Parts: sequence; C-alpha cells; structure tokens
Amino acid sequence: MLPALEAIKGKRVLVAGDVVLDHYVWGEVERISPEAPVPVVRVVRETDMPGAAANVAMNLAALDARPIMLSIVGDDRDGQHLRGLLERQNVDCTYLMVAPNTRTTRKTRILARGQHVVRVDWDTILTHATVRQSGFADALEHALPACDAIVVQDYNKGLIHDEVFDLIKFVKVPIIVDPNRYHAIRYRGTVATPNLEEARILSGAPFSSADAPEHLAEIAQAFLQRHDLEQVVITLGDKGIALCNRDGQVQRCGPAKSHNVYDVSGAGDTVCAVLSAALAGGVALWPACQLANIAGGIVVGKTGTATTSRNEIQQLCDELQLTLNGAAA
Repeated sequence: MLPALEAIKGKRVLVAGDVVLDHYVWGEVERISPEAPVPVVRVVRETDMPGAAANVAMNLAALDARPIMLSIVGDDRDGQHLRGLLERQNVDCTYLMVAPNTRTTRKTRILARGQHVVRVDWDTILTHATVRQSGFADALEHALPACDAIVVQDYNKGLIHDEVFDLIKFVKVPIIVDPNRYHAIRYRGTVATPNLEEARILSGAPFSSADAPEHLAEIAQAFLQRHDLEQVVITLGDKGIALCNRDGQVQRCGPAKSHNVYDVSGAGDTVCAVLSAALAGGVALWPACQLANIAGGIVVGKTGTATTSRNEIQQLCDELQLTLNGAAA
C-alpha cells in the first residue's frame, strides 16, 4: 500500500461541526398524481446515513483512521439513531452531546430510479445559549490533547463560531476547515477546503460565478487575505482540485479518472476527511491533495451519502500507476 495511505491508519482526527441525519427514501415512479402534476413515488426501501460533519467522521472511519465526533444532537429518536449509526462504524461519540428541547436536523431525500425527486429538510439552528449550555467549549478543550488533526466543518447551523477558533488557535496539529458560503466569519487554521463557488463568495472578489474559473488565482488570494489560513484547497468538480498558497503559487491536478457522476452529495466531506487524515499522518500537503482528489472522484460515482476506503483508493492509484513520490513529510 502507498506510504501516504499507510500513514492514515489509526490517526486520531477530531471532527467538530454540525451533524445531520440523512434519510433516503428509494422508490419507483409509474404515474402522475391525479391530485397535482407531481410524480407518485412507490416506496421500495428507506435508509439512513450520518450526514454533514458526521459524514466526515464516517469517511475517516472507512479509511481506518480514528475519528472523534464533537457536536450536538437533539434529545430525540433521530439523535439516538445518529449516534448508533456512528458508533457502529467505530466513531468515538464521547463528545457527541445532547441538547434538551432541541430537534436533530434531518434531511429526507426521495429518489426514484436513482434520480432525486425532492428533498425535505427539518432544520435546527442552534442558539449560542444552547451551544454554551451543552458544554461544547469544555468538551473541545478535553478532546484536543488526544488529536493528531482537527476538522472544523461549518454547515451554518449555529455550532461553529469565532470562539471555536479562539480555543484551537494554539494547537500544534493540522487544522482543516470546511467553510460555509453563507457564514461571514473569519476562518482560521492550516488549510480550508471550499469549492470554487464557496471560495468566490467568501473571498469577496468581484467575479461572477461564470467568470470564477478564469480567475482562480485571484479568488484564492482574496480568500486567503480575508481569512487566517496558510493555504486553500479549492475543489473544482469535474475539473479536479487546486492548491493555492499565499505567495500566489497554484498547483492543479485534474480528475484522476473519468467517472460516471451519480451523486455529488458528500464528495466535499470525503475530500476533507482524506486530507485531514493524511496530514495527521505526516503526509505532505500536495500528495494529500492528490489522494483527496482521487477519493472524491470515487465517491461521486456512488449514489447517496457515501464513503471510500484505503483499498479503493489504492486500487485506483494502481490502475493509474500513481506512486505519489515524496508523500511522507
């Protein structure tokens, strides 16, 4: 196995972020409703998966890392179910706290023949008071000494705020930040992993979505100037990935292989998980980005919130004859 993949195994990664229960309803469409011009979905089966930051933890577990989940769920059946799903995959839920009188966020996706029909969200936005009363800050301080890396994933549901970065700013391990385009805070850490549209919005650069691909370097520089980060890794969808430094240097690699794209949900979580685990294992940033790019490409070829494994990544690297020389830092 590649040294970079070997380095991932057993690394302890703290995942701090908003969690969601992803509920999938799978069915068939055979007719249009007589009540309204909408399809009638005949339900065949239902599945549940941990989503948002919990999906990062699931991806880390699938990579044989040791994820530690730090978040808040509601005092309800969805929260209990989400905890059970995580624990069954060996995710440490010691710091998955329960907030009384709070509902766990759930997103229901209805699919027919593999195609999305509709998504229904039950969103909960945590107040600062709820986060404070849950003991989140104390839990974060207790969890930090056991970590080889930290992931801060912001889904803009109230958990991640400036005080989180104040608590972790002195740690000596890599801090990987997955920002949210709608949350105007100053992100701080080692590296951020936005997609191009998120980077454009959070940079404040005067470019439209259509013009963004032609101004990648300018967007990256504006993003880094606004946030206290050493580098930014911008995911480019079917165009691959770009690593951008403060000195203006940009390294790019395209998609590792042409994939059938079935579902992009969760692909960013996979990139974040692989990048954080690799950095935790001492892998240099650019080889870590290449691994993350390969893993993201594998996941978009799967339906639903999905993960990939070290063996799957190794198999694709073998097919492409990728050695990632110099991966060990």
